[in-house]
Amino acid sequence: MENHSSHQPVRRYQRFKAQERALVSLPLDSEDLPYHIIDICEGGLSFRYLGKKIKASKIPPINLYYEYELIVGDLPVKEVSDYQLIDDVVPVRRKSLCFESLSMEQQNRLSLFIKRFTKPPLDRPIH
Repeated sequence: MENHSSHQPVRRYQRFKAQERALVSLPLDSEDLPYHIIDICEGGLSFRYLGKKIKASKIPPINLYYEYELIVGDLPVKEVSDYQLIDDVVPVRRKSLCFESLSMEQQNRLSLFIKRFTKPPLDRPIH
């Protein structure tokens, strides 16, 4: 099992726990399956998935959905981390992504997504 450091980086944005039906889609292959978002903020998100580590040298732009409705699309991202949460017959993993240069429209739709499809904040911003 991979060792995940207990060191917490300083966060610029307040994180929010996503509602159950908040999903992220990574168009990596023809299946393009959505994954459940764990938490999200103005700076990025994390999601959980099953199976082997998703290996991609460059993650393509992602899409955010609530149930089947596309809320905001083509968000450029880069990988921050990817580690195993549960070591079982089918491993459960967590991948974290940070948003790169977003257009004003994407920023506005991301803010709307966070307001509408998250629960109360997980932590307070650190300056």
